[in-house]
Amino acid sequence: MAQPRGAGGIAVCLVGATSMMFVSVAGSSPGAIDIDIDVGPQPLHASSSAQRRNVTTIDEAIDFVRKDAASRKDAANYRINLGAEPLVLDRPLVVAGLKPIGGSRVIIAGRPSGTRISGGFRADKYLKPVGSADETFRYTLALSDLPRETQRRLSEKLAVASPKQIMIRANGSTALWPTRWPDQGFVKVLEIKTDPATDIALMSLAALPPDMKSAPTGIWVGGYLTDSYLFVNARAKAADPRGIAVERARLRADGIPPERISLYNLPWFTQCNSFFYDPLVQSFSFCVKQPIESLEVASLETLLDVSGSDNLTFANIVFELATGTAVTVRGSSGVNFTNVMVQDAGGDGIAYASSTNSVVSHTTVREVGGRAVWLSGGDRPTLSPSGLVLEDSELMDFSLVSRTFAPAVQADGVGDTVRRNLIFNGPQSGVIYSGNDHVFEDNVMAQLVGEAGDSGFFYTARDFTSQGNIIRRNILIGTGGQYFNDARGIYLDEFSSGNLVADNVIVGVPFGVVINGGKDNALLSNLFVLSTPSIWASTLGYEPWWQQWRNDHMQIPNGASVKNLFSLPIKDKVWTDRYPELQTYAKSDLLKPERNRIEGNIFLGGGSITAVDGDLPTATLENNEAVIFRGSLQLLERLRYPIGSDQLPQMLALVATELDRHDIRHIPLQMIDPVGAHFTNDGRSGVK
Repeated sequence: MAQPRGAGGIAVCLVGATSMMFVSVAGSSPGAIDIDIDVGPQPLHASSSAQRRNVTTIDEAIDFVRKDAASRKDAANYRINLGAEPLVLDRPLVVAGLKPIGGSRVIIAGRPSGTRISGGFRADKYLKPVGSADETFRYTLALSDLPRETQRRLSEKLAVASPKQIMIRANGSTALWPTRWPDQGFVKVLEIKTDPATDIALMSLAALPPDMKSAPTGIWVGGYLTDSYLFVNARAKAADPRGIAVERARLRADGIPPERISLYNLPWFTQCNSFFYDPLVQSFSFCVKQPIESLEVASLETLLDVSGSDNLTFANIVFELATGTAVTVRGSSGVNFTNVMVQDAGGDGIAYASSTNSVVSHTTVREVGGRAVWLSGGDRPTLSPSGLVLEDSELMDFSLVSRTFAPAVQADGVGDTVRRNLIFNGPQSGVIYSGNDHVFEDNVMAQLVGEAGDSGFFYTARDFTSQGNIIRRNILIGTGGQYFNDARGIYLDEFSSGNLVADNVIVGVPFGVVINGGKDNALLSNLFVLSTPSIWASTLGYEPWWQQWRNDHMQIPNGASVKNLFSLPIKDKVWTDRYPELQTYAKSDLLKPERNRIEGNIFLGGGSITAVDGDLPTATLENNEAVIFRGSLQLLERLRYPIGSDQLPQMLALVATELDRHDIRHIPLQMIDPVGAHFTNDGRSGVK
């Protein structure tokens, strides 16, 4: 388990029956007095701690720690023990300014099976059955029947946000999503008609739902309205057999119709286990395959908000059902999560901002509308590292609402570490990063970039100064999808510079590594399997089609790709020592690739390198080797179709077999073990 880091302060721990064992591995201070605080009607278990206290709520426990630590001169290990019963919040849990002096620690932990902290209120008693048909069951839920505060929160959220962000769960395990048409995939827009007198555009579709006879309200459009890499959620202004009306500003300025859109929150059921929300009467309608015995509806924006606090560890907790970011940590140090699950959030899972020396380990984040984990800390002007670490965790089914630019991991600032994680099943990127000196190593990534175009498993762009980043020993498995032919594995886009990409295994990704301009990138000893082209390096800045964006990127001093080159103190010694070549950039041709190296890479089956664009070299080549694929067709066949997470071990074993057959040495191809949170149940069963 992770050990809290950072000097000084106090750590709060919420722990269950194994509190003494947990403190020993979570970093209690030697010689400090142990203080247990049990949350609930009675003490949870016997303990050898020097002091014990029983309180009714978490808020009382945190308040006790704050007051006790402020009056204490000696260090203490505080353990806040949660019971097995779910904690359903009526407001976010807030921990602010918890910074007692000395070497104290605070641990907050649930039972070994995982204590649930939920922002979902029980709405089943407000449901009204409206009959059944075709072996399905129908219900309605009027906001006016709900408690006033819950009604207010939902009304305010739905007035500005997509109904997708309202996480709804039936019978403890069945997620309900807004109705969608078509059931899967997208339809094409044939024509866009605009009225010069208004800001509304009418999109004529290749097909329309069969029941589109009037002008229903509440419909949303989801799709790639402007570019293949940018998903947009837009409220429809009107909808009828002529088409779908949206704000003109949502569409391309050149009038080219979108290739892929869908409709959702339709006022009829095109599939079951779904709902639609009618904004006119402020009411939900549900269609489910089983009678609803329990219905949980997220109404809180955030579940946990930590700010200005130090040395705080959360363990054995399931955070679930939020309409926005489930867990936020701001301006804090040593705030750790271990054996934690975050699920069913309309926004991000866990988000750190301006924070340092914190670890997320053995954590599962799944079914979230945005990013699974966002790491942002450190100081770029001084290159001071954040010390933020994400390790041994499982990030799955993310970006369910945003769809693009909401990766499993976003890393900003300086010195983040992302290692030994499983990143699985997202429509676009697995990792998007910016800043300096991040390390991404030993991760397994699959089932990514299956929907959005012009995107990568790893993606970075638009900053010559974003240097010192390392991508090494990761395994990228490309599995097929309708749009996967536009995928990239490691995408160093738009003049990204100073990256080290080494010892990665990239399997079945159409473009293994792409360098779009940029300088001082090193691609060393990577292994490409059935990835064509394996490496593509271009002179993006000289391409005729790109010139329309040249000023946006290169105008000094505020162009998107050069502004940090002329605003960060890159002439300070800490920068010149760390990146000596960076000093030459401003006086060079920034559009010209320089000092990029492609060395010691192996290409098994169909690999190729593009290192000259027109008459301009983009990289130097040395000791790269191509190997003819003489294996079975089984791997080729498996790469054609999406896979489930339970099939990943078989896929990795199949790749390893082919590499061994071709006598190619490689890093171990196996699943990370253990990874993610481990509970006796997943927090979704046994809802009371």
